[in-house]
Amino acid sequence: MTTVAVIQARHTSTRLPGKMLLPLAGVLVLAHIVERARSVSEIDRICVTIPDGPTQAPLGDYIKSLDGVHLSVGPEENLLRRFANAARETDADQIVRLWGDCPAIDPAAIRHLLTAFSEGAADWAFLSDDSGYPLGYGCQAYKREALLAVDAEATDPADQEFVHSFFQRYPARFGFIDVMRPGSGFPVPSPLQLLLDTPSDYRKLGRIFDRLYPASPLFGLSDVETLASAAPSLF
Repeated sequence: MTTVAVIQARHTSTRLPGKMLLPLAGVLVLAHIVERARSVSEIDRICVTIPDGPTQAPLGDYIKSLDGVHLSVGPEENLLRRFANAARETDADQIVRLWGDCPAIDPAAIRHLLTAFSEGAADWAFLSDDSGYPLGYGCQAYKREALLAVDAEATDPADQEFVHSFFQRYPARFGFIDVMRPGSGFPVPSPLQLLLDTPSDYRKLGRIFDRLYPASPLFGLSDVETLASAAPSLF
């Protein structure tokens, strides 16, 4: 069973162009996500998927410089196809989907998702916005066969863009696990927002990383919550 973390990224984000190559505590955003994925022992390989085209070249060149990271390229308007390509190129049996705008995701949350996925008879699993984890902990898991089947069938541009929407429409066909934060008990949104989407997000995450990263490069949710209680103005 080969588990591959596939990080979706692009160099041409509308609200914060080039954000994958911006530094947080002196380390580039994409490198933070790669290292967090690399720390999860259940993950065998790491891949970054980006759109094709010359505008993505700076990001593609950086990914090629990363040791042990596979670069996959596919159609800009079809993220679903990019994930299917990545699954084929890396011989993945199951795929962990990670977002390039989630540089603070806790490796423990990824591990928790994978444990639930491996223990359940499902085709995909996800951490929803009501999982109890902060916004910015985007994480999903897919079985290879299900992902390739959906890629072959999906023709709606929305399905090709969002990847999981086709799965959501056919729950009887594609079994799923809605993974909750341990101890949350029921769906509840977290008050914390750690998503990197705008310049103000970048400034906020910069302050958080400057406080937490030097002492704990893979700082987790408990560290973030402690800091939020001690210094709420940072958030």
